[in-house]
Amino acid sequence: MSEAPDIPEAQDKRLNRAVAATVVILSVLMALGNIKDGNIVQNMQAALATQIDTWNEYQATRLKLHMEEIAAAEGGDDRPRAQAALAKYTRESIELKAKAQTAKADYDHNGYRDDQFDLSEGFASIALATTAIAALADTWWLLFFGWGAGGLALLFSVAGFAQLPIHPNAIISFLT
Repeated sequence: MSEAPDIPEAQDKRLNRAVAATVVILSVLMALGNIKDGNIVQNMQAALATQIDTWNEYQATRLKLHMEEIAAAEGGDDRPRAQAALAKYTRESIELKAKAQTAKADYDHNGYRDDQFDLSEGFASIALATTAIAALADTWWLLFFGWGAGGLALLFSVAGFAQLPIHPNAIISFLT
């Protein structure tokens, strides 16, 4: 039987403790961000469904309005009813358009925040990977690099939770 190879212990236990603390902090950050990001995506889906449904209803109302405009132009005994319908469909179309635009704005706002949490997750993954390699390679500079990536992860996570206007469009446009 062969014996298990000896794995050398790290010369500096401080590095291992720093790596362990970093992994815990990044894991908690990623877990909280993932929960919030999931809720934001659900809100985006709901806003998109509302937007599509409302635009469809708007189009139907505009079609009814057009039909009533034709009926009013033709005149006849039903002119007062046609005028009332014109007013009703005009009012409804204005309300529906505003509702659809609000749903689009809600979708866009949530998309902005979703990008922030996606960036946070990406930088946290980079931080975890480099931190793990720092422990294996027993090098502080990789841990420092991981902390830098972790700092960016924290920045974008805080920006997402606090709805801060931190959104690097260059990175987002490259990744989408």
